[in-house]
Parts: sequence; structure tokens; C-alpha cells
Amino acid sequence: MKSVFKTVQRGRLSDNVVFQIKKSIIDGVYKPGEKLPSEKYLLEMFNVSRGSLREALKSLERLGFVVIKTGVFGGAYVIDKAMRSFSNTLYDIIKMNKISFHELLETREIIEPGIAALAAAKRTKEDIKQLEALIALRDKSMQANKIPIIVNIDWHQVVAMASKNQLLCLVIDAIAMTLNDEFKKISLSLEDHRVILDFHKKITACIKDGDAKGASTLMREHIGDVLKRLT
Repeated sequence: MKSVFKTVQRGRLSDNVVFQIKKSIIDGVYKPGEKLPSEKYLLEMFNVSRGSLREALKSLERLGFVVIKTGVFGGAYVIDKAMRSFSNTLYDIIKMNKISFHELLETREIIEPGIAALAAAKRTKEDIKQLEALIALRDKSMQANKIPIIVNIDWHQVVAMASKNQLLCLVIDAIAMTLNDEFKKISLSLEDHRVILDFHKKITACIKDGDAKGASTLMREHIGDVLKRLT
């Protein structure tokens, strides 16, 4: 663990936390794509309340230094400020221009096979661990014959992260934000979820084995299948 932070002693606590974390990012201690230390660690290091810390992290997100993700692999991830501005702008463009749900799925059908191929070539053990953990969560629901409460494309976002291409990650993140709104209006059957999970398992296996062609082909089939199920 990189011990670069000091206990906050005076001034507005959240502002002090923002200054220290921002400086660590500017100085290159934490680089784009890297996750900041856990909330527990930061609370101990800064000696501030959970409210002050979360206020600071939200400020850093608004400033474009981090993106805060939820879920199993949630936390504050460092991003390139200019790139994040692009991601937010893309999301705004999608919403303002009323780009259709079908168009978003078509876009995914074009770019995600390439992302899967890159992931197979560049994945790390940690990437595979994250992909398999998300699969295990959904598998648990399927074993209990339960439809996942939250439907999103977090597995696809991890595949994008495994590609080690920041621009593709941000494009998928912008699409994910938009799709999250749409998924609230859609009901998928248990069988739909089982088919989707089966694709995730097969694609993950290809990525793990470094099979770029197999990962790309299966991802194209997967997105095409989802497109048919949702439209």
C-alpha cells in the first residue's frame, strides 16, 4: 500500500482530503485506471468521518479525477481528466440526441468483439478474477432460479478494462450509463439470463486462454443474441 497521505488536522476536512488525493494523482502516485485504497484504509489514514471522506471523493469525481463505481469491484478509480470529460460528453450526446436503444445495441455489436479480442491479448490474472467473480454472482442467482435484481453490463465493463484501452473503457462506460436507464423498463426471463450467463462463461474462458479469435466471435454472437432478445 502506498502511504502518501497524512492525518487531516485543520481546515474543512473534505477539502484537505481532496487536496491530498488530487496531489497524489497529479504527482503520478496513482495512475489512470488504478484504484484508490479502500475506504477503510483512507478513513484510518486521514482520520476523518465517513461522511467527510465520501464528500471528498464525490468532489474529486465532479472535478474529473476519479470515477466512483459500485458493485463487487466498486471504489474510486483514477481517470485521465480530459478522457473523463469525453466520457461525460458522450453520455450527454447520447441522451440529448435521443440515440435509440437499438442504435446503442448496434454500436456494441460493432465494437465489443474487438474489445474482447484485445482483452484476450492483454488480460491479467486480476482481470480474470474480476470476470469470474461477476459470473459467480450471477451463477448463484441462476442456481436458485432467481432473476438478478440489478441488470447492467458490468461484466462487459470489466472486459473493456481488460483490453487496457482507456478510450474503449470510457465509451463502454458511457453506453453502460445510458443502458442502465433503459434496463429499468425491460424484463428478461430467467431463460434469457441463463443464455446470457452461458455466453459470459464461454467468452471469459476464451479471454483467460488468450484466444482472441474465439473471444471476438463469441462476443459478436452474444451481442447479436441480446439484440434479438431486447428488440
